[in-house]
Amino acid sequence: MNRTESRTQSRQVKERQVDRAARACTPEFLDRYVRPHLGANAPATGGTWTTKVIQLDGTGAATVQVELDGGAPVFAKLFPFDDGPAVHAKLQALRTAGLGAGSAYQAVEPLAWYGEEKVLLCQGAPGRPLSELLGGNGEDLTRACARAGSWLARLHGSELRVGSPQSLLVTGELTSLAKRLAKVAVDHPGYVDSALGMLERLDALTRDTTDGVLAQSHGQYRPIHVFLTEDVVTVIDLDRSAPADPARDVAEFLHRLRLGVHSATGDVGRADRPCAAFLDAYRGALGDMPLRNLRFHWARYILHSLNRKIKTGEADWKDGGNAEFQLYRDEFQRVADGRAGA
Repeated sequence: MNRTESRTQSRQVKERQVDRAARACTPEFLDRYVRPHLGANAPATGGTWTTKVIQLDGTGAATVQVELDGGAPVFAKLFPFDDGPAVHAKLQALRTAGLGAGSAYQAVEPLAWYGEEKVLLCQGAPGRPLSELLGGNGEDLTRACARAGSWLARLHGSELRVGSPQSLLVTGELTSLAKRLAKVAVDHPGYVDSALGMLERLDALTRDTTDGVLAQSHGQYRPIHVFLTEDVVTVIDLDRSAPADPARDVAEFLHRLRLGVHSATGDVGRADRPCAAFLDAYRGALGDMPLRNLRFHWARYILHSLNRKIKTGEADWKDGGNAEFQLYRDEFQRVADGRAGA
């Protein structure tokens, strides 16, 4: 399939998903598929449905948030392909393996899979997402990040293995990095020298990586996916969970945490203590072995994100770089030099 055919297919998938999301918001759909899972306190008929499409990017499952009379939300995930049953089974397995009811560390609860509609219903995670704390009280964020680190250690320390194992080559996503960089270089040829310098540092980090480090991983561990109450940490969006390099999850969380704090406050340094608390909690549970490849994964995330910022024009490398470019360059050097706790 060439690039034009791929774009056409992606556009067609998104168009179908738009139509499916609209149908999932209709009272007929909601009465048939969602109402039976709202609990004994929900009315058998009637009431006011409130719906909101919260994800519809054409690359995966479209997600619709559903509430009846302001009750607890349920999320309908509309899968465009045939991976829905595997995701449903994965969530059930994770909860059975210790991330379920009664635990302080939980995976989101699946309610039902409807094969005829390719829709997975999940209970809304209780509490507030960690991402809402990024611009607030530093102590609250630090405590929350320690709990997020403990949740991830619980997942990585599990003996459960579901999903196809992923090699370091896959989790390292170097082909994805190469594709984005190639596209950026075509439009911004002056950026190539800076990019090549960072690639040389990344290449040096690959020589210290270790193959065969596997754990049951999340696949998209981000502050926005971590929900907290006083007693429970619940994590959502485990669709991509599989046996993989655990350091990838750690790197993604820390990368997004630091950039999120910078975006919310203008000071990336305010993320230092929360990052340290996350790593301390994780290491306290599992030690250093799962983090053998952390510097490589973390540096790769930063470079990949910088390439996107160059593409959008937010980061400019010319004349020493604007503030956005300097932020990413400094973050990259900090990680590559081993000054980030990695």
